[in-house]
Amino acid sequence: MIAAHGALVTVTNTEVVVRPSPLFAALSGNSAERSVAVEDIAEVHVNAGDGVSEYRVECALRSTAETPLRIRFAPGAADAVDELVDLLELARQGKAPEVDTVEAGGSAAGVPGLSFVGFDVETANPHWGSICQIGLVKIIDGEEVDRVSWLCQPPKEYNFFEPGNVAIHGIRAEDVADAPGVRERIDELVDFVGELPLVAHNAQFDASALHSACIATGREVPPLVFACTLAQSRAKKLGVRNHRLPTLAEYFGTPLDNHHDACADAAACAGIMLGLVREAGYAGSLMGFVHDSGFALGTIEQAKVSPVVRDRSGEKRALQAERFAAGGARAVVEAAAAPRGSNQAGPKRRKAGAGGGSSEGSQRRPAPWQSVATPDTVPEPNPDASPDSALFGEHVTLTGEFEPFDKGTLWKGIAELGGQVGKNVTKKTTILVVGAWNSVTSKEKRANELNEKGQGIQIWQADKLLNVLGLDETPPF
Repeated sequence: MIAAHGALVTVTNTEVVVRPSPLFAALSGNSAERSVAVEDIAEVHVNAGDGVSEYRVECALRSTAETPLRIRFAPGAADAVDELVDLLELARQGKAPEVDTVEAGGSAAGVPGLSFVGFDVETANPHWGSICQIGLVKIIDGEEVDRVSWLCQPPKEYNFFEPGNVAIHGIRAEDVADAPGVRERIDELVDFVGELPLVAHNAQFDASALHSACIATGREVPPLVFACTLAQSRAKKLGVRNHRLPTLAEYFGTPLDNHHDACADAAACAGIMLGLVREAGYAGSLMGFVHDSGFALGTIEQAKVSPVVRDRSGEKRALQAERFAAGGARAVVEAAAAPRGSNQAGPKRRKAGAGGGSSEGSQRRPAPWQSVATPDTVPEPNPDASPDSALFGEHVTLTGEFEPFDKGTLWKGIAELGGQVGKNVTKKTTILVVGAWNSVTSKEKRANELNEKGQGIQIWQADKLLNVLGLDETPPF
């Protein structure tokens, strides 16, 4: 089975069956599949695409009364196109591999319509763009169909291996000495992923690492959408002791024999997402599952990475579904990147309460900045804190959103462990903790500027701080 744009293609020695994916069928209202006998195929033509325009495989039929069979593929999906062309040629020779009817129709173990790519990266040093390994696991209809693991050389400016990172994943400079550069690996990633969404654990890091590596190597940032198993698992109140990858893998019974190997972690992440979907009794697309959970997908754009966020109004989810139906992941990213109020971002929504809106809808929701408001009083560091604490003696500043925790709660936790809280990034700052936000904050920009001058500020993600503070032991939602 091959994933095309908005469709799944099955090739046997007797027929080619193209059926709309559940998401495409739901959004377009067209669920009719098409079947063409292999003996009726006269010629196969490929209209080659590139990183921008789509591919199209066209099968001319012997009966002139029938419309040619046209199968669309997303830009960059060269591998899937080649696979389909090869299968068609084998089928015309009567040599196509047998297709298990369970695979073609969806099994109890699978989830029809649930297709995505599990994704993980390992980095050579604290800089997020220093990717030295990429792992990808492709899931089609809830079943693994392919996986790859690539070593690569980080971008030149970040091509050094910190002992701390090596101690975690075991990858050394000599291990990647003969490997392709990360830019080439990203090209391969785009071909492998095609139009599918990515799924990662603590996905903001992996998505930001990919974005940062593109910028560092001068490569155009591929437009991709992603979901996060960390956010999804927290929202489900699973009753686990924490939401780390090994803990969730154990909970859902998915193997994780080599933690911090990118491919092993990507496979575990995929297994966790499948476990979440099955536990919820859901059948359908990844986007549908994420949206039903109250989240909007994250996007990787040229200018920034937008995180997976809760979308209480439903407007962002509706726009993503609308844009995906119209043009796939690229259209979703383009809509996310468009200035507010532009036609590209979709039709303007009627303001609640205007023109007869409901009284419930007319209530003003809290402004985004209210959830990240800075408390007035900075707590003093605990003089009796253990020197072994990861925060003892550190100067810590927070930026972004840390829902459901307010900054006052986090400040108290930092101070209790002996850390000095700072409202702004200064020359004293040693740790900047980055929470979810729709763009790079001014504090993060300032930290990057100071790091370029040699200050050495550690950039933590929210999950690391929550773990250090012991706030990840109970599901927060």
